[in-house]
Amino acid sequence: MPEECPFCQFDSDRVFYEDALVVGIWDAFPVTPGHALLITKRHVSSWFDATPEEHHALLEGIQEARKQL
Repeated sequence: MPEECPFCQFDSDRVFYEDALVVGIWDAFPVTPGHALLITKRHVSSWFDATPEEHHALLEGIQEARKQL
């Protein structure tokens, strides 16, 4: 992954969800309490460039964030 990508390097203590396709992290600079980021491990420009499998993993991550909030 490119070193200049802000989503490729983060503190592991911020991770709340991870599977083979995505990682969920708590935002380091949250706009609101509980602000989280779900990031595909493969670089994609938008939701529409993600695979159906990545869509599923992202939705699973949303559910996990919701449980933890």
